[in-house]
Amino acid sequence: MFETILIIRRTEGFIVNNIKKNLTQKQYTVSECGIDEEEIRAVKNDASVILFYVTEDLEAYSKAMIYIKELCVEENKQLILISNPMEYEVVSKYISEELIADVIGRPVDIERLLSDIEEILDEQSMQARKKCILIVDDDPTYLRTIRGWLKDHYRVGMANSGMQALTWLAGNEADLILLDYDMPVTSGPQVLRMLKAETNSAGVPVMFLTGKSDKLSVLRGVSLKPEGYLLKTIGKNALLETIDNYFTEHSTGGSDDGGNAGSSDDSGFDIWDEYGVENNGLVGGGTGDKK
Repeated sequence: MFETILIIRRTEGFIVNNIKKNLTQKQYTVSECGIDEEEIRAVKNDASVILFYVTEDLEAYSKAMIYIKELCVEENKQLILISNPMEYEVVSKYISEELIADVIGRPVDIERLLSDIEEILDEQSMQARKKCILIVDDDPTYLRTIRGWLKDHYRVGMANSGMQALTWLAGNEADLILLDYDMPVTSGPQVLRMLKAETNSAGVPVMFLTGKSDKLSVLRGVSLKPEGYLLKTIGKNALLETIDNYFTEHSTGGSDDGGNAGSSDDSGFDIWDEYGVENNGLVGGGTGDKK
């Protein structure tokens, strides 16, 4: 197999050594480090799966847990916890539930652990053949919602700011970016300009996400020449249809108008007809004034 499993633990002991022995017998490469950000940073690159052996006094390792969360979000690392319920409650303050593949109690069920790892690696193999979409939005609830809609169809990365998006793109490749138009600190248009200025992200197509459907906002969005301008009130089916159509059209050479295929939204409201703007495949997604 040769995939690398990274074990993060406070100290070595009988349980950790037993886990290492069983992983090695299954022909996995095992690396390990302490619960320390710099130690994790030094060995994380080759890891297909992170196995976090949770220990007591977790609050002392808050910085390391925040970094583990960032690895899950920014580098799509898959995380398995070995912990009891009380330890998990502490970990969940720093690493949200949707980023954790499984939680295994002690004593460790080795067969379950090995099965989890095999399933994760199989899923990674299938996911690697899917298109990758990076969602950039400062609203964590909206990020999780859109990720939930897309994750069964695409690989999905998440970033809550322009800088986090650039960091993610430094280590990952995206086929499409869904970018919040109205973020604080660095707005969507500013982030788009930053993306275009970076060699590794200059060619990545971007669709804006916005809650603003007034004429001025629409025209400003179109002037930046994104691949799409999507209202945040767009429904799941309309969003999937829009993205599916975009990838289908561009895989076959695209249309004469140069944009992605349009999509009927859930409400029937078309901001482009409303304002007399040519919809080069850019779509609305219902009315509303969500940020």
